Amino acid sequence: MGPRLVACRKRRKAGTGALRFIALASAMLAPAAAAQSNADDLPPWHPLRADRVADVREAPSTTMSEGIYNRLFRVHELLDADRPEEALELMDRIRPDRIGKYEAAQLFQTYGSVYSQLGRDDEALDAFQKCLKLDALPTHQQQSIVYSVAGFHAGGERYDESNAALLRWFRYESNPLAEAYIFMGANFAQREMMREALPYVVRANRLAEQPSENWRELQLAIHVRLGQHADAITLLKDNIGIWPGKVRNYVVLSGLYSETGQEDGALAALSVPWRRGMLVAQTDILNLARLNLFLENPARAGIILQEAMDRGHVEENSENLRLLVNSWTMAREIDRAVDAMDKLAQLADDGGAYHRMALLLSETGEWEGVVESCRMALEKGGLEEPGKVWLLQGVALAELGRFDRAIGAFENAKRSGSDKVRRDASTWIGYFQERSRESS
Repeated sequence: MGPRLVACRKRRKAGTGALRFIALASAMLAPAAAAQSNADDLPPWHPLRADRVADVREAPSTTMSEGIYNRLFRVHELLDADRPEEALELMDRIRPDRIGKYEAAQLFQTYGSVYSQLGRDDEALDAFQKCLKLDALPTHQQQSIVYSVAGFHAGGERYDESNAALLRWFRYESNPLAEAYIFMGANFAQREMMREALPYVVRANRLAEQPSENWRELQLAIHVRLGQHADAITLLKDNIGIWPGKVRNYVVLSGLYSETGQEDGALAALSVPWRRGMLVAQTDILNLARLNLFLENPARAGIILQEAMDRGHVEENSENLRLLVNSWTMAREIDRAVDAMDKLAQLADDGGAYHRMALLLSETGEWEGVVESCRMALEKGGLEEPGKVWLLQGVALAELGRFDRAIGAFENAKRSGSDKVRRDASTWIGYFQERSRESS
């Protein structure tokens, strides 16, 4: 009869048998915490030893009377027929103290299976642990139960007990699979014991037949928590090689580079998915644009932002348009800056954006545009220093030869401007008056 084992990962309360099993296994847990300090001090079977050799368990006697065999066989027939209550009633007629150790171990193992099928998980765990205490089953069957008990404990958030069971399992397992290592490491990580978790998680990822994204993300999280940024960066680069289409790996890599002051690396990490058309999240695109600005690539920042807005990946709101304006302005792409400023001005609550647009236009001598932008700034209002706007409009009108209107703008600047604006406006008015006298 093969074991019927259920490795439950649900939340459970500890059964009464848990304390007895902890007492048996607690002495085995201590080596795990010391694993990184000196692996050579660990017992030969310890999972973290590079030269580990599993212990060989002495084969127990497997004698079973015909009567007990027939009863247990009938129990399994009832379980196969989905009649667990009847199976339980039949088992209750057997006295564990009246039968041999192997027979009792089989009985408790079957109790565990029945209780699991009935959803009575505490009783299932207790039964499995009574079975293990007898230490009377063949090794392969015993090992399955031990592993299941580790699952029961982890499901109940009893991570120390789970790892104690796992160490008992490792002791007699000659070729442990990667899943057992990640199980152990995850238990440590759940208890915030990251240094203890790391070697198990690393070993699991090395043993994995196929790379597991979840496992490698756990290793990455541990490296970051421990401040091992170089290791985290190396792991992320490997992950990108394995899953080149996973944008998150590039984003996290860029963040790690930024955190360690490697802005060139941060920019390169985000540029790859952008060039491949994979970078579509607004936050990531804005980060890429800001990195380009920080590294004095404003034209590149402007191109990225404009393309992203055209594609609908970045919203044309005030904040993002302001970033676009800054990018084009720093790149001396005035026409593009003005186009972006025009959109920004339409969204703004005051005329400040139109004033800035007028300033941009003045740099290229587009005086008609300056006059119109100043008009719109004043019309929208809410300006901190309207006198400056009137002064700029006056200069633009003067450049266009519209002197009467220019004087009117300068007079308005004198009425609403600061001391400096009033002085400048007065200077311009005095200049026109002098020219008028000279011409007459």
